[in-house]
Amino acid sequence: MTSSELARYRDLLGDDGVEEHAALALAGAEFGVTLRPGDGAALAAVLAQLGASGRAALVRGGGSRVESGNALRGADVLLATDRLTGVLEFEAAEGVCLVAAGTTLDELRAIANAAGWEVPLDPPGARTTVGGTLAAAAIGPRALCHGLPRRAVLGLEVALASGERTRCGGRVVKNVTGFDMGKLYTGSFGALGVIESAWLRLHPLPQRRRCFEARVSDPEVALGSGLAASRRDAASVVAVRLPAPNAGAPTLCVEFAGDARGVDRDADWLCSEWRAEEAGVDLVDRVRELQTELPGEAGLRFRIAALPSRVPALHARLHAAGAETLAYPGLNVVYAGFRLPQREAEDAASAAFECAESAAAAAGGHAICERAPGWAKAGREMFGDVSAQAHLFAKLKQGFDPQGVLNPGLFAGGL
Repeated sequence: MTSSELARYRDLLGDDGVEEHAALALAGAEFGVTLRPGDGAALAAVLAQLGASGRAALVRGGGSRVESGNALRGADVLLATDRLTGVLEFEAAEGVCLVAAGTTLDELRAIANAAGWEVPLDPPGARTTVGGTLAAAAIGPRALCHGLPRRAVLGLEVALASGERTRCGGRVVKNVTGFDMGKLYTGSFGALGVIESAWLRLHPLPQRRRCFEARVSDPEVALGSGLAASRRDAASVVAVRLPAPNAGAPTLCVEFAGDARGVDRDADWLCSEWRAEEAGVDLVDRVRELQTELPGEAGLRFRIAALPSRVPALHARLHAAGAETLAYPGLNVVYAGFRLPQREAEDAASAAFECAESAAAAAGGHAICERAPGWAKAGREMFGDVSAQAHLFAKLKQGFDPQGVLNPGLFAGGL
């Protein structure tokens, strides 16, 4: 980026909004400049300027999922939302709030919890932001009780690549006539627009939480017990950790939450059926960490959706290929981590992709690669087989971002 271009961005953002730094490698590209708008108007102005100068940006929130998606194609700068922070409005009586996209979930939780509410978003990542969570439609262990991220969204304020600022939905539950644009932006990986802020629907804090762990010798039995636990009224988190072959026995992790009587009733059932032992309150945090750390320092992590009846067979195929898995039986989702050797890593990566995709197809589902080193992304589609939807994705990208300003190449189909 030229000095005259940087000067224009400093005029728009001030000196604090433009940072020149040593080359930073992210998502298969290197960046020497980060732009940090401080409000929605500045964000829109930056996007308009990027388009006018033929530049493209990688949009970054807290950085928890910056390596997700396909390989970038020609991005010039980082566009960070970490100055778009704060709970802008909070209706404590109604359990709704308007929160800026760069606000971390930890900050939002502290405010909501103090007023008796719970944030229905809980993906892993210490610096995970509201905007990043919604852009990636990222889930965590409590998606069993909270549902997918789009259920929490009442409305969004979004800056388009053209610099136009738009709004969809609002602060009340019944606020949409026609197509719900909030659901389109949620999960679009910032390819269609940059989320400025979001109206979220909160959930009441439960009266009681209790956590349990149980060792189950057989993986199929462990998955079956997890599915049974997921159907209990108080089930909030049900996860089954299945280590790599010869690395230990499966572990059933359960959190019950809700009214005290219902929680205690389901806890008694679990302890009677599966000899579960009460665990510390950090159990859910440990499950989150496991989800995001699979498969360790380097390797591939897949999120695979499957038909409920085929989850055991899915796991068996993954396990036979050497994967470590974390299953959420009530969500019909399995996370699979494949470690890559230092030598012949390309062959190992090809085998892992083939295993994950074929196993997902046999299970009636779909595999998405959530984490991969840059070299492994080259020539591969991280979102699985999207050929049937590719024409629709291309039309959306052309309609919302014809110049390819936002996260070029990152989304499904390399858009």
